[in-house]
Amino acid sequence: MASISDSYQVQAYKLPAGYEFTFISSGHEPIIKAVQYAYIQKFEDRDVYNLGFGDLDLQSQQIVDQVKSNNGDAYKVFRTVLSTIPKLFELFPAAIIMVQGSDSGSDFAEKCRKTCLKNCNLTCRRSNQRISVYRSYVEKNFENLSSTYWFLGGFAENPQSIITELYIPGRIYDAILLFKK
Repeated sequence: MASISDSYQVQAYKLPAGYEFTFISSGHEPIIKAVQYAYIQKFEDRDVYNLGFGDLDLQSQQIVDQVKSNNGDAYKVFRTVLSTIPKLFELFPAAIIMVQGSDSGSDFAEKCRKTCLKNCNLTCRRSNQRISVYRSYVEKNFENLSSTYWFLGGFAENPQSIITELYIPGRIYDAILLFKK
């Protein structure tokens, strides 16, 4: 990734099917965060890992990706998430990383409407916010990042299938896939 300075120190853990990086967000209060790369499938002889991110629930050891902590350190947390990408490629040089937002599924809007205070009509305003953050970062840094990584843009055909194309800056995607050149 582009130079990611001012990020939190991460701890790496091997998982049965991937890797996890944890760190402590020390904004208003200490919150344990986790970035998990979970193997999902093969694509053109490469292993694809889904990037999952959120607060780590210590009791269940599960990532809670629907929560917004508002801990006052969002930029540092985001830089820390990005700092794990080169680390994963050091471990798995031929990997493909897929990024999707946990707020992008069709069921998200339905669940959101039950508690939302924004009174959205047909379109949920909170849908797709997370993939938009990653897409915005790629857009702003595309030229620099493209010297090291190939990017694909993905369209969710259904929850189990994504159609990909070479990434076109300015196009809105449901997923971003990247791999080392």
